[in-house]
Amino acid sequence: MNNLNYDTLPLAPEQCVTGFGTTLIIAPHADDESLGCGGVISLLRKYGQNVYIVLLSDGTLSHPNSREFPAEKLRDLREKELLDACEILGVSAEHVIFCRYSDRNVPTPASEQFEAAVKNLSKMMSILKPQSVFVPWRRDPHPDHQAAFQLIDAADTLNAKIYEYPIWLEELGGDGDAPTTEESMPFRLNISSVLDQKQHAISQHKSQITDLINDDPEGFRLSEEMLSQFNVPYETFFISK
Repeated sequence: MNNLNYDTLPLAPEQCVTGFGTTLIIAPHADDESLGCGGVISLLRKYGQNVYIVLLSDGTLSHPNSREFPAEKLRDLREKELLDACEILGVSAEHVIFCRYSDRNVPTPASEQFEAAVKNLSKMMSILKPQSVFVPWRRDPHPDHQAAFQLIDAADTLNAKIYEYPIWLEELGGDGDAPTTEESMPFRLNISSVLDQKQHAISQHKSQITDLINDDPEGFRLSEEMLSQFNVPYETFFISK
């Protein structure tokens, strides 16, 4: 387990999001945007800031053996769940970008697709000109989450401020996975006024939190314990140094 004590981190007021400006959320999978950033997205929209969401993977390995939901149907379902969550968070469908990289194969520096993926992200940056970018923590214990950071780290982010968010760090993190003081400055953002909105957004990802897909014994499902970690009145972010 990682040794980061979230309760002792500085707590920033919700109004600080007014300084984030146009914001780009990088989500490796449909649900990461709501779990890790649902509160900050809601607050950004509450204070009139533009938000764009980039979904990297197609999410088709959450239930790989389902006959009722083969890969293409599962991809479409998860994308629809994301759009439903975004509507609750205040982000229009026109501000959501689907990359459809293969689940668990988001391009890494060792991949042939990496250079093209970096170019695509850099082009998005030049068009959207975000002032802030949210991406999973660089050592979050999932290959697609680490790949997401590697893509942003290699892309031309046009001096946007980078905020890293943990998803699996508390659940699966081991020694050395947590941020060091040399790498980043951790803080919490007060999301108490929009916590209900965040929970409503998370609830849209029914394929990941219910038995909606019940014909794959090996299918993925977020545990109640895992979900409870994100039902708190703050979100944790690491500002890259």
